[in-house]
Amino acid sequence: MSDNNTPETETPGVSPATKGRPTPKRKDQEAARRRPVVADTKADKKAQRERQRVQREKEFQAMREGDERNMPYEHRGPERRWLRDSVDARTSPGEFLLPLSIVFVIASLLVPAESWLGLGLIVLFYVIVLGVAVDTWLMIRRLKKRFIEKFGVKRIPRGWTFYVIARHLNIRRFRAPKPVVKRGEYPV
Repeated sequence: MSDNNTPETETPGVSPATKGRPTPKRKDQEAARRRPVVADTKADKKAQRERQRVQREKEFQAMREGDERNMPYEHRGPERRWLRDSVDARTSPGEFLLPLSIVFVIASLLVPAESWLGLGLIVLFYVIVLGVAVDTWLMIRRLKKRFIEKFGVKRIPRGWTFYVIARHLNIRRFRAPKPVVKRGEYPV
């Protein structure tokens, strides 16, 4: 009873293509899958710290050079770039607040607080701080209005207000990412 449809060279139950290697022993397979019960956490942590260090260095270099692809996520995107450029284009009293406060602290150590000069120094410092606060508030209002005109309400980034305030109160030379526009070059 031979079937005329099947070629006679094939034997039933055996595939024509073989795997070409012997079946591995069970104990060899189990040994290959074995891992220590407690992983080498010391080596893993060291490798992770090294990866994080390399990533931070890459991000720091990108912030110095203005390479937006490698910047940290909170600095990426056209909206953040527009906000940065808008703050960097203006000269504001906020960026001089930190150096002025250091000068006032040194001056207050030299001038007795009970004198009229000491009282005037303290009042002058508070007036400057109040002026910077008002300037910051007005800047945020104008910036938000211009941002909505350009990008729309839906594209306002999360935390943009504190992002702008932190950049506004920092000395221009020490801002990160580094300013790429000159003073007066407002973004369109």
